[in-house]
Amino acid sequence: MYNSIYDTLIIGKKVVYLPSCHSTNDIAAELVRNDASIEGAIVITDDQTKGRGQRGTTWVSQPRMNLTMSVILTPIFLPIQEQFLISQAMALGIWSYLSNYSDKVKIKWPNDIYLGDKKICGTLIENGIQGTRLATSVVGMGININQINFSNPRATSLAKERGENFILSDEFYQLILHLDAWYLKLKSTKHNKEIRQEYLENLFGYNQLCRFRYQNEIVSGTVTGITDYGKLCVRFENQPEIKELDLKEVEWIWD
Repeated sequence: MYNSIYDTLIIGKKVVYLPSCHSTNDIAAELVRNDASIEGAIVITDDQTKGRGQRGTTWVSQPRMNLTMSVILTPIFLPIQEQFLISQAMALGIWSYLSNYSDKVKIKWPNDIYLGDKKICGTLIENGIQGTRLATSVVGMGININQINFSNPRATSLAKERGENFILSDEFYQLILHLDAWYLKLKSTKHNKEIRQEYLENLFGYNQLCRFRYQNEIVSGTVTGITDYGKLCVRFENQPEIKELDLKEVEWIWD
């Protein structure tokens, strides 16, 4: 069971726990539509049956083994063109939490988290826009904690990496402290440059030669940065100009 957290300023004051649900993002979006949400409210479940990931993929998690939840934010202080800062701040919150357990934690653009070359957390952010501002952000995340067996060989968990089991409620508490701290930095608006820089310094593949699928070809290139709009900047081999790419244009190649 997950309880409300009183050591934070925003995130975790209200926790909606569901033993099972189809998608915490969908439940959170329903709360937003019914005006039943408050900033920082969390929807968390032990068993998500139809979790969604990036690129229309599904997120599969064994029941009662991992942290599967959505955080509701109301970042009305952010102009639409700066909405990628939400992804960066939330990714840094998860990164800083997991970095307590390993020095190999990296953010894989746009906001998934890897431990070494294996995925330990998937994130899906769905923003609601009102006028020229962000009205709401529903930040869905699945963090692999105690699950050992995965159908995807590129997946891992804290338990698999460290050889021990974790108490999920304790990990939930620690995670929320980190998310709250980074969201407070974002909300102050004084730390946007720091958030962008910290994200870049912990970005998987930054200033390293990587392989990508781009325009139906396998090509090598170096990640040089991220635009303020959240596009990935890549300089492909034998091409002088830097390409600014969105999620649908490029795909990492591992093998």
